[in-house]
Amino acid sequence: MTDATTPDAAQPPAMQPPVPPSPVPPSPVGKPVPASGPREYPQALRGPRHRWWRPLLGLGAITGAVLVLVGAALLFAIGYMIAQTLGVQLPDPVDVPDSWFVTPVGMLVTNLSLALGIPLAFVAVWAQAGRAGLVSSVLGRVRWRLLLGALGLSLLLLVPLTLGSDLLVTQLGLAPESTDAASGAGVGTEESGWWPLTPASGWLALAIVILLTTPLQAAGEEYFFRGWLSQWIGSMLRWRWLALIVAAVVSALLFAFAHGAQSPWLFADRLVFGLIASLLVWRTGGLELAVGLHAANNLFAFGLAIAYDGLEDSLLITEVAPIEGIISISVTLVTTAVLLRWARRRKPAVVVSDPVVPAPAGPAPTGPVPQGPAPIGPAPLAPGRGEGETTA
Repeated sequence: MTDATTPDAAQPPAMQPPVPPSPVPPSPVGKPVPASGPREYPQALRGPRHRWWRPLLGLGAITGAVLVLVGAALLFAIGYMIAQTLGVQLPDPVDVPDSWFVTPVGMLVTNLSLALGIPLAFVAVWAQAGRAGLVSSVLGRVRWRLLLGALGLSLLLLVPLTLGSDLLVTQLGLAPESTDAASGAGVGTEESGWWPLTPASGWLALAIVILLTTPLQAAGEEYFFRGWLSQWIGSMLRWRWLALIVAAVVSALLFAFAHGAQSPWLFADRLVFGLIASLLVWRTGGLELAVGLHAANNLFAFGLAIAYDGLEDSLLITEVAPIEGIISISVTLVTTAVLLRWARRRKPAVVVSDPVVPAPAGPAPTGPVPQGPAPIGPAPLAPGRGEGETTA
């Protein structure tokens, strides 16, 4: 038996409630600002920075760049007049014959002029959204495997489909009496249709220029029409399907009209190509397949034209026979279907992923952070134990 004087009778100290620690000031890094929802290619510019007035910046950038080009042409005209005043004889640029455009220098100037659509699109998209790479794809860059694969596959399809279609039409007696060299129908002798080849002198230099610069020309047109123009229209439309349809139709119409005077079937061929290109861009999230198909089509057409000395007729073509328009549209549709199936297996990204932008950092706390008294109570829980469990 123990009494109050023995150690065993000592009472344990009373348990005091734990004192919660003082709140720690928030980290100066700040919380991430959530980006806008996923967006497909035509609405890629409707990102976190989008405001109603930002499309005006893109349009202003395009207008300013065009004015710079016009100013350069004006300076050239002034220099030409000064040279004429000084007695220097120069060829009159107004009287340049059509044959000049099918020379190596003429093709080089023409293709590089159309390739200016690439930097124009980059400048306009950067001015509007701050991410110039979005005009290439939803990832903000060119996906070279898709581009080169689409170019090679398109060439493998266009050549046999076009030649086979022409052979079938010839055997059925549906070929028109006179056709252009670009379509391939009716070129050459009546018996074979394709042989012998009749290239003009100096064809090798012309072929090298076309091989090196035609992909740039095709890319320039795609970057301007299916790239900046489609995204500019889509950035002003809030509804997804409306942005897809309006951007595709308007860009295809302007693309077809940009080729000048043409017959209904030739216009329909180019209009369908523009719509098909917009479909490829939408379903793959970038311009790669459209550029590859466009470049392959032009390379094949110009190659045929060089082989039969018909490049001038090909560049200045204004009409085609109905059967030629039907063949061209059909070949484009079949090639597009194969390209879409090929691209689907590669699962390309089709929506924009915006980077997480940190919020502005607040002022860092100065001086020591106040700490509350250490809590008095039972030992802390062992790692891995839940509430209500104690150590042995």
